[in-house]
Order: sequence, then C-alpha cells, then structure tokens
Amino acid sequence: MKKPLVIVLSETRAHELTFDNFKTNVIDELNADLCICIGTKPNYDYENPFYKLAKYKFLYDEPDDFGEAFDYAKSIISIDRPKYEKIQTVDNIQQINFYGNNEDTNINDLDDDEIVAFSKNFPNDHYKNKIYGINKNPNNSNLNEFITIYKKPIYWREFLKLKDQFLGGIKDKENQHPGSAGIIIFFRWFLLKNLLENDLIEKYDRFIITRSDFIYQLPHPKLELLDEKYLWLPNSEHYGGFTDRHVVLSKNNIESYLNILNNLILRSNVYHCKLSDGSLWNLERLIKLHFEQNNVLHLVREFPYIMFSVNTKNGSHRWTYGIFLEEAGHYVKYETEYEKSSEYKNDFDNSSLTIDEFYKPHIQSSTIYS
Repeated sequence: MKKPLVIVLSETRAHELTFDNFKTNVIDELNADLCICIGTKPNYDYENPFYKLAKYKFLYDEPDDFGEAFDYAKSIISIDRPKYEKIQTVDNIQQINFYGNNEDTNINDLDDDEIVAFSKNFPNDHYKNKIYGINKNPNNSNLNEFITIYKKPIYWREFLKLKDQFLGGIKDKENQHPGSAGIIIFFRWFLLKNLLENDLIEKYDRFIITRSDFIYQLPHPKLELLDEKYLWLPNSEHYGGFTDRHVVLSKNNIESYLNILNNLILRSNVYHCKLSDGSLWNLERLIKLHFEQNNVLHLVREFPYIMFSVNTKNGSHRWTYGIFLEEAGHYVKYETEYEKSSEYKNDFDNSSLTIDEFYKPHIQSSTIYS
C-alpha cells in the first residue's frame, strides 16, 4: 500500500501544543507524508515543525481581503470558460408555441399562460408580425429531453448577497459574511490546483485533509479500515451539513470534495439558485449541497470523532477563546469536540481491545445519506 498524503489546510497554528501529538497519532501511525497548503504573512514562522516536516509546501501570500484571492482563482478557473453556462436540470420550464402571423391569429382561440405578439413594425425581422404562446408549467414532463437552457455566468460576489456565513473573510461594505469559511473555500481550490499541477493525485492513493490545531485523543484509524470507495468524515460537528475540519479521501473522490469554488464559478447559476432558498447557509450546509451536486452524497461514511481543536491564550486564531483546561494549560475551541473525543478515549481505555478492534464496530460502513 502506498503512503497516504496528510494535508494541513489554511494555517499551521498551535504547533507548540499539537505537533508531537499529530506526528505520533497521524503521520507515524499511518506512515504518511505531509503537505501544508497555507496562507503566509511576513511574520510567518518558517521554523515551526509542520513546515519543516512537510514534503510539499503550497504557500499563498495571505491578503487582508480574500476577495482578492477569489478574483485570482476566478481568473484561472475562467480560462477557456464558455460564454454561457449550460443548465442541466430546468425547473419550471416554459414551453413556447409559435402560431404564425400576428394579424392572422385570434388570441381568444389560444390557451397559453402568456401571449407575446410582435407588431409588423417591430425592428427585428425575425420576430416582426409573429405571435407566440408561453406555457409556464407544461403538461409534457419530458420537455427537458428536448430543451437546453443557457445562461450567462453570475459573478461570484453576487453570492455575498445570500446569507449567512459561507463566505467569511471577504470584505464587502454591504454584504460581508462573518467568520472565515470563504478562506477555507479558497484554500480548497488552491490545494486542488497544486495537487493537479504537481501530479500528486496520481502519486498518492489516499489523502487526509485536516487542521494543525487538533489534539488526537486516540490514534487515527488505519486507512485499511476505511474503504477507499467512500468519503470519510468524523461523526460530529456537522451543523446541518458536513464538518469541514477533517476528511479521508481517495484519488477517485478528492476533486469532487475540493472543487467548491470551481463550481461556484463554472456552475454559478445552479449554485446561486440552490442557495437562494431563503435559508441561512454555513460552510457545512454548502458542503452537503456540493456533495449532492457532484453526485457523491451516497459515498459519505463516518468514523469516530477522536480529536479536538486547541489554542494558547496568545496563539494565532480567528476565533474567541473557548473553555480553558487548567491541567493541560490550553484552550479548547469546541466543547462538543472535546466531550465527543473524550467519550471515545474513555470507552477505549475501558475496553481491553486493540485500537483496530475498538474502531471496527464504530465505523459507519452503510450509507448515512441517500
């Protein structure tokens, strides 16, 4: 079996608390190579152990406004993009009927939802003196087989007008989102770009995308226990969708996982329509929608949530302090993470099983979403 590639995304924060734990429970446990795909500022610590251990380093000069990064990504994604987007599935499709010359047609004999009649003085010869009927909800449900809809792309900034917090990190005077989810979306695209350019999806069979500020209470499950056909997530912190904090992928599904920004740009009309349902969208719900659109939702499986996020009081972070663990001397960001991983740790300690034996019944092997 080839080595897997473990990828730390966006930041290498909290290394003074987490690196030794990470190396033991992830890198050494899985015999993995390390990649970092992160933003750097002028004061970045290039001596931190994540940077020094990494076999691959994909670095992006972090801007104050990630709108600049989105425009950079758009300029690359849009190369050779068609002028119009092809809409594969059309809701509320309209059937258009042509009835001939306007002057020769009695509209009272028609039965359409709308009538469009062009006079003989209409400046466009193609429509001059023509009459059309429009049915907004035609009875023929098979019309999608015969009609293709094309629309001009929607500029990605239009998504900022949709609520609530899936594009945090992008500055906007009127529609700025809270949080930092937009930064994660950008780095997913930046990672995919670099994996493809460096041919790493062909070099490696399995990939783990994670964060640097995790402390693992148990060793990471061996990848032999996680069937490569599936897309594996820890079983908590989903917030109406799927957690963005950790995932185990294969070469067959990594692109479908990472290409959110690609689809927001190349399939902008479909995504904008789906996100315009009046709901409050977070990154987790966007990820679930993205899985649906990429036809991988049925491949989602779960394994135990065995890690929790930490930081020092003066550490680099985009979040306020959580609970403080006096005995450990650090902060925990999400109490639910800590409680969930501690529960698995306690169950294992009391089980008298090997770690592989402990994991097997806890790994969700059947589909959890259709």
